Amino acid sequence: MSTGLKGRFCLAVCVAVLVFGNFAGHSFGADKARAGELSKALGQVKLFSGLTDKERAALQSAATLRRCKAGERIIEQGKPLEKLHIVLHGEAEVRVNGKLVATLPEQSLVGELEYLDGLPAAAEVAISKDTDLIEINNAALTALMEKQPRLGYVLMGKFARIEGQRLRAMDQK
Repeated sequence: MSTGLKGRFCLAVCVAVLVFGNFAGHSFGADKARAGELSKALGQVKLFSGLTDKERAALQSAATLRRCKAGERIIEQGKPLEKLHIVLHGEAEVRVNGKLVATLPEQSLVGELEYLDGLPAAAEVAISKDTDLIEINNAALTALMEKQPRLGYVLMGKFARIEGQRLRAMDQK
């Protein structure tokens, strides 16, 4: 290789390293920021109030935070679920066979019945206005509860209370 060609090649490699290194740095920074946002969101959810800081931190391994648009269906009736959802702000509309059966307030947990019984979704759930959602992977949550039984005990107790309250509300209709 000629000296000029070697120089240009070296320059190209240096530029590539700088550019990709810069992207990687921004990606790491963005991931760290998202992790901070997720941690903050998990700390604000009443469902997780009985967990220790260490347990909430462990829950991050099963959870993601994502933006959801108004009208977006987060659960489709008859489809299997892989995630639980917590609607941080706004409301979720629950429909069975197209009929509105409930409007759930902010911080509502949805998909817990399907998590508990392993059957396809009994209803469709759509978001009424733009919001952030916490999504919790069912398989990862189960694995986490097996590793940390206290975390599982606290969450299953909360799930049972939620289901009990919803059953009582249905009985009153």
